[in-house]
Amino acid sequence: MAKVKIGKKEYELESLSSLDLKKVEKEKEDKKLTDYDYSYYVILYAVKKFNGDVKLTLDEFMEEFPIKDINKKFEEIGKIIGLDFKMGIGGLEDGKT
Repeated sequence: MAKVKIGKKEYELESLSSLDLKKVEKEKEDKKLTDYDYSYYVILYAVKKFNGDVKLTLDEFMEEFPIKDINKKFEEIGKIIGLDFKMGIGGLEDGKT
């Protein structure tokens, strides 16, 4: 498992499954999450999945997620969990890898 530091804490992460993405997509609809909130929600979902002791709410998690170098952090996390936040699931763009 890869480790990633978010704010002052370090978490273990690995790739999400297709079922995980189905679950978070349903949550996006049910909770009416904006695209902005959804990005953090996916990361928090992965953090909770692979770190069973984490009990943060979305707002608490976002409070701890620094804005400085946010693009680099999203890229780092995306590579681990299998989601490119700029291109979508699996990092595919126009069917190319």
